[in-house]
Amino acid sequence: MTERTHFAGPKLVSAVSATLGFAQVIDDIAATAAERERAHRLPHEEIARLKALGFGALRLSSDTGGHGASLRDMFAVARDVAAADSNIAHAFRNHLWQVEAALRRRDHPFHARVLELTGQRKTLGLSFVDSDVTAAGARPTKVLSRLEWDASRDVYVGSGDKVYATGNLYNDAFIGVAVESRAGRTVQYVLERGPGVSDDDDWQGFGQRLTGSGTARFRDVTIPAAHLYPADPPKSDEAAPWGFTFHQVYLTNCIAGIVRRVALDAVDVLRTRGRNFYHGEAAHPTDEPVLQSLLGRIRAYAASVEATADRAVDALQRAWDAHGTPDDYDATLAATLAASEAKVVIDDLAPQIASWLIDLGSGSVVSRIGALDRHWRNIKVIASHNPRLYKERLLGQNLLTGQLPPTGAFF
Repeated sequence: MTERTHFAGPKLVSAVSATLGFAQVIDDIAATAAERERAHRLPHEEIARLKALGFGALRLSSDTGGHGASLRDMFAVARDVAAADSNIAHAFRNHLWQVEAALRRRDHPFHARVLELTGQRKTLGLSFVDSDVTAAGARPTKVLSRLEWDASRDVYVGSGDKVYATGNLYNDAFIGVAVESRAGRTVQYVLERGPGVSDDDDWQGFGQRLTGSGTARFRDVTIPAAHLYPADPPKSDEAAPWGFTFHQVYLTNCIAGIVRRVALDAVDVLRTRGRNFYHGEAAHPTDEPVLQSLLGRIRAYAASVEATADRAVDALQRAWDAHGTPDDYDATLAATLAASEAKVVIDDLAPQIASWLIDLGSGSVVSRIGALDRHWRNIKVIASHNPRLYKERLLGQNLLTGQLPPTGAFF
C-alpha cells in the first residue's frame, strides 16, 4: 500500500491575491527581499509594479480604476505583501487609510480628488507637520501649516517638513490640512509631486529600513486654489469617535504577514541544514525529533497569530458595514477593542516566533547573507507604534470600569 502524504500549512500567496492577479509580483518581491535588505536597496520598482496592478486601488470599484475588493480582502492582499516584504506593505499604509476615509465621504470634493488620483493608480502621502513632536502629549500625526497666497502666480505657496514620513519616498501626491492666508480658514489640500518636494532616506530605525520613513521636505511648493478644499465638518455627537482603528489593524496585519514568512522560512531552514549536532538523535536535521517539534510549534503559533489578526480585521469589516447605521457606535467600539486585543497578543508572540527561527537553524542561519534577523527587527519596529502597554491598561480598565478607548491615532 502506497503511503499517503499531504503538505499543508502556510502559503505565501492567498487565494484572494491569486484571484486578483497579484501572485507573481508577490512571489518576485519575496524572492528578492533578503537581497534588498543586505544592499539597502529601496523598493521603488517593486512598489511601482504593485501600483500599476492596482494594489493602492483595491477598494475602488472596477469602473473607477480599482478591484472592488472588500476591506477584508484588502487586508488579505496586504498581509501577503507583508509576508513577501513588510517594508513594502507598511509603505502603503497612509495611502490605504486615505482611501478608506475618502470612500466614506466621496461626495466631498477633497475626498473625491483622493479617489480620482487613486483610480489613476497613484498613491498619496502626508505633509506639513508643525506640531512639536518633543512636547508631552504632542500628536505628531496632526497635519497643519500655513499657505500664503501669491497673487503674481495665482497660487498658494507653502514650506515645511514632514518627519517620519512613512512611504512618502514612493508617493505621487500629498495631502494635508492648512490655514490659507486670504480668508484665514482651515482647508484641506492635495499637492502633487513636483518642484520643491524632496525626500530624505534618513530613517535610522534598526528595522523596517526600507519604508521610506525619513523626512519629507517641502520648499516653496505651489498649490492652485482649485486644489484647496473645505475642511471636513465635525462629527456629530452620535457618531462613533474612533476613526483611526484602521492604522493599528493594518500594522498588526503586517506583523502577521512577517510571522507567516517566518514559518515559511523555517521550513527552508530545516530542509537546507547540512548537518545535525553530534549529540542529536538523527543523522540529518530534518529527521531530528526536537527540531521537528520546534517547526511544529512555529507553525501552530504562526497560525494562531494569523487567526488573531483575522479577528481584528473581521471586527473592522463589521464596523465598516455598520457605518451610518444605528449599530455604528457599538461596532466601531468593538473594532477598536478587538484591535487592541490583537496587538497585545501578537506583539508578545511574534518576536518569540522569530527568535525560534534562529533556534531552529542555530549557527547555520546567523549569516547576514540570509538576513533572517530582519524578521525580529521588523516586528519590533512595527510593534513600537503605540506600545502595547497602553493597550493592556485600557483593556483592563474597560473590563473593570467601562473606560472607553482614546479617540486619537492608533485606537
